[in-house]
Amino acid sequence: MADHYTRELGFDLGWDLARYGRPFDRSQANVDVLAGYAAGRAHFEVPQHTASRYHAKWLQLRLSAIRRRRIVRADVTPEYLQLIDCETCPVTLERLTHSTRTGTDWSVDRINNDGAYAMGNLMVISTRANRAKRAKNYRQVARLAHAPGGAMIDGLTPAEWARLACLMVGAENISDVQPTLTPLLTRIPEDCRVPLYYLFQQFLLASVARAATRNHLIKTLNGLHPDHAQRERLRLAAERLAILRKNVTYAYDALADDQIQNFLK
Repeated sequence: MADHYTRELGFDLGWDLARYGRPFDRSQANVDVLAGYAAGRAHFEVPQHTASRYHAKWLQLRLSAIRRRRIVRADVTPEYLQLIDCETCPVTLERLTHSTRTGTDWSVDRINNDGAYAMGNLMVISTRANRAKRAKNYRQVARLAHAPGGAMIDGLTPAEWARLACLMVGAENISDVQPTLTPLLTRIPEDCRVPLYYLFQQFLLASVARAATRNHLIKTLNGLHPDHAQRERLRLAAERLAILRKNVTYAYDALADDQIQNFLK
């Protein structure tokens, strides 16, 4: 943080906390935040705005980041948090709640814990998934996804760990392409880095809902490939995916089919 933090950042956070009338633990705040808050309270006799949950989360992220000796990049705004918000946790598939103090409450977490609070490295997941992830890196999460027996580990099932691994792999600095050649098991947040193989699967999954769209995509891609056997594999994968997609509750589960993956790879 020493390379990026300035006293103005802390002061501006304190000023914003006062402007929105947000409570916070002053014993955990640094002197710059406290100075900005005191100046803001003196300037604003009453709070100037009612904080939406996106503004409240934005302030909370900035305060938490400074406590951890990090900063929230300027491109992370309340509007950006609204952009990456979702109704269902991409890890647990539970409908997200707000301010209920339960494991289904929404939370904003860094995808790569070594990265910044910045666009492309943030995701909205449930509090339960966030607590399970904690400081784990991608490789630790991927190992839990393959744990034998199917038992819950650290609060998540292997299937949930596998979805979390999908969310995290794009943010990893991976030299071996093999970890990226895996099924796309969940929706990737907006603006996040993603392996090309995941993009390919996303295009295919989106196209198979309608026969006309599916046929157009297959025709376009196969027109670029010289090998007849490879073109046939894509056609078979798309047709099988179209059938399986109708029989699953969560569309991405269809991509876990071994036969589809063998065709696509």
